[in-house]
Amino acid sequence: MKNKHKVTSLTAIASVIITIFSTKGGAAQSEMSNPEQPDANSAAVMEYNPDFIRGGGVDVARFKEGNPVTAGVYNVLVTVNGERRGKYDVHFNELSTADNALAAFTLQELQAIGIKIDETTKPGLKKQAMVIADKRFTIQELIDKSHVYYNQSDFELDITVPQANQIVFPRGYTDPSRWDSGETVGYLDYNANIYSTYNASSHYSDPNNDYTSTVSFLGGLNLLDWRLRKRTNLNWAKNDGGMKTDNLYTYAAKDITAFKSQFLIGDSNTNGEVFDSFNLRGAQLTSDDRMLPEGLRNYSPIVRGVADTNAKVTIMQHGQKIYETVVPPGQFELSDIGAMGYGGDLQMTITEADGRQKFTTIPFSAPPMLLHQGVTRFSIALGELRDDVLRDLPKILQGTVRYGLKNRLTVYGGAQFGEFYQSLAIGNAINTIIGGFSIDMTRARSKLGDEGTKWGNSYKIAYSKYLDQTNTNMTIAAYRYSSEGYYSLRDASIEREGYRHDDYLGSSYRAKQSFSVTVSQALWSNSSLDISGTYYNYWDDRGTAKQYSITYNQALDNFSYSLSALRNSDEDGNYENTVLVSVNVPFGRSSADRPLFDSLYTSYSNSNKGNEQFSTNLSGSRGPQDEVNYGMGTSFANADSEGSHDAFSGYVNYRSPIGQYGLTGSVDNRESSQVSFSASGSVVAHKGGVTLGPQLGEYPFAIIGAKGAKGATIINGNGAKIDGRGYAIMPSLTPYRENQINVSTKGLPDTVDVLENEKIVVPRMGAAIGVDMKTLVGVPVVLILRDQNNEFLPIGTEIVDDNNVSQSVIGQGGMAFVRGWDPLTQNLYAHINKDKCKISPQQGQPLSTAVASNSITQLEAICVR
Repeated sequence: MKNKHKVTSLTAIASVIITIFSTKGGAAQSEMSNPEQPDANSAAVMEYNPDFIRGGGVDVARFKEGNPVTAGVYNVLVTVNGERRGKYDVHFNELSTADNALAAFTLQELQAIGIKIDETTKPGLKKQAMVIADKRFTIQELIDKSHVYYNQSDFELDITVPQANQIVFPRGYTDPSRWDSGETVGYLDYNANIYSTYNASSHYSDPNNDYTSTVSFLGGLNLLDWRLRKRTNLNWAKNDGGMKTDNLYTYAAKDITAFKSQFLIGDSNTNGEVFDSFNLRGAQLTSDDRMLPEGLRNYSPIVRGVADTNAKVTIMQHGQKIYETVVPPGQFELSDIGAMGYGGDLQMTITEADGRQKFTTIPFSAPPMLLHQGVTRFSIALGELRDDVLRDLPKILQGTVRYGLKNRLTVYGGAQFGEFYQSLAIGNAINTIIGGFSIDMTRARSKLGDEGTKWGNSYKIAYSKYLDQTNTNMTIAAYRYSSEGYYSLRDASIEREGYRHDDYLGSSYRAKQSFSVTVSQALWSNSSLDISGTYYNYWDDRGTAKQYSITYNQALDNFSYSLSALRNSDEDGNYENTVLVSVNVPFGRSSADRPLFDSLYTSYSNSNKGNEQFSTNLSGSRGPQDEVNYGMGTSFANADSEGSHDAFSGYVNYRSPIGQYGLTGSVDNRESSQVSFSASGSVVAHKGGVTLGPQLGEYPFAIIGAKGAKGATIINGNGAKIDGRGYAIMPSLTPYRENQINVSTKGLPDTVDVLENEKIVVPRMGAAIGVDMKTLVGVPVVLILRDQNNEFLPIGTEIVDDNNVSQSVIGQGGMAFVRGWDPLTQNLYAHINKDKCKISPQQGQPLSTAVASNSITQLEAICVR
């Protein structure tokens, strides 16, 4: 971030005082164009009557044309014809035609804020500005009938121009020139889980004591416009061969702004929009919709489930572990699993404290393919298929493109060229009154070794519709492989390798047909009905897998409840029907007399296989920002095959400024127990040193500097606070959008003043943005200022430093407030009309302090010309 010249709040306060005593007043600069007299750019003349102010002379000459603006660069909020354009660094230049410094722009800067210059408007000035790229003009010099109003107190610049000179941007547009690549930094993200179970029940042949631990590291380096990332998992299990290392991916990436895309070298995933997603080691150039004003966000599934105990939840995709956490008993929802790519079914494993495991497959694919008219999405990938199942990694070149041909029609297609595999896909998506459809066909040729060459077709159709009349959201996706000879790239590679190495894996893993449906219906009195189902049909001898569920939810004044019915059947014909009832009761979380626990959650489930579960859990939180959350509960379970058991569990989590820590534990009547510990956070090395912070992930983050403001809280900063060295880390910024950074000064001592506690940044993906908040540290000093004739300096006199930066404005009795002034090392000056005098403490007066009241020092000084 560049250093910016800002007017302090003291100046604004003093200006208000002056205005109170005026006969006519104005608190902001106003600039109006005049075709006949271009230099008439100042505010209307203000007439002040100093006789209303007693106790000394009054210097009001500098306020005769409003609150004067000092020349410099100001970070201001710009609006054009009432439309917010964002915060920009605007130059205010001193002109010979005005006493105030006026806002001035280059033609490129005007283009960025949405203003264009007509060929017929001021042709001489326009030509001159085009020759000298960095030459700045006031808007009035370039555009007739324009108006500029600057509000100094709020740092807002309001510009009005004729409609013909306004550039109309799409809603949500952010100028790419504001996208910030950030600083050169290195960081290490960590997420550690230690999980221990002990089972001594007679149900087991021998007592079982198991320890597992997983530490996930994400290393990052931002250098110039590049970002390097490497994710590694360290897994250790007592009963599974000790330590194992999984290198999930390594890549380097950068923005290609001109194409609104990302260029990536290394390990990645192809998108699943046209072809099935697969792991790639190579290079990709792929459109990034986050760069578009209202682009579609990448789709990521929300994973839901039910845990009977303090359970470990593991999410796998493409055979790799992508997420692992520990959840308390009851229903859970995971929305930050970070699924890789745009598609590929997820496999969820819930490992209970007593060792039981439950498995669920979550379908994951891209939504229907519609784009706005004129929008293009593309992807080019070159490299080799990366899969743990394969020994020989086939080379592949893939290209896909989507184009919004019309407002309701998008066409798309793609091609894959490999050593032993080729495919071609075409399709279109259309928006109709009955919903959005996408239909496509893929033709593939696969060389499978001893099986020869296979040709096949795959047809896919997707549909979605939201019914406004009934508040029904319906999504249907059906995939049908119409011929037995169709193979995806991954399926063909596995099949071919099986024949080559005599370890045939079998084509029965290929789906012949799959169908999924999800319907969400809003009902009466804050209630809803959700219906979902999936159907898989496979080639060869595998059976059909089906999953159905229906859930009714309702939120009442004092509690909410849910009723669910589920049916699961696998390929072997086994099935299970389950009913689930749950109730959630809040305990007045926002009341003044806050209880120990915030809510009560209880649930009951039963299935046709004799599995019965009843649990009750209490949860609560403490701290100004709920830094500590905790819970405890009991459960009863009965299974025909295992008998019954009771359990007691508890957990506590603490979110600190430098990370999050958690502890869980449980015991049951089978002499089984579970204990786990988790810790997550980050270590960031930057130009100011090394700073600890919360977990960062791969999204942009801010390194906030506020020297001397130790303990200041970052608002919405995930618990971040300014440390003793003056830094804090704020995670999870939104790329290519405005992000507001706020520092709360609550609780800071009187010796610290945060002059800038709010800034707006627009980061690129993965950027580390340095945000310097201007602070002033030192003992507050009230100066009593006199001239060489022992007369108080006039009210309204401005005090500046060596850099001509305003420090204060004199009030009645010659008093002015400054902070941390050291007369031995710092100079202060007073501007009286157009003269300047230097402020010096009176002789014989101690320089460190005169009359002290609490933490405020009073010091008498004289101003020498």
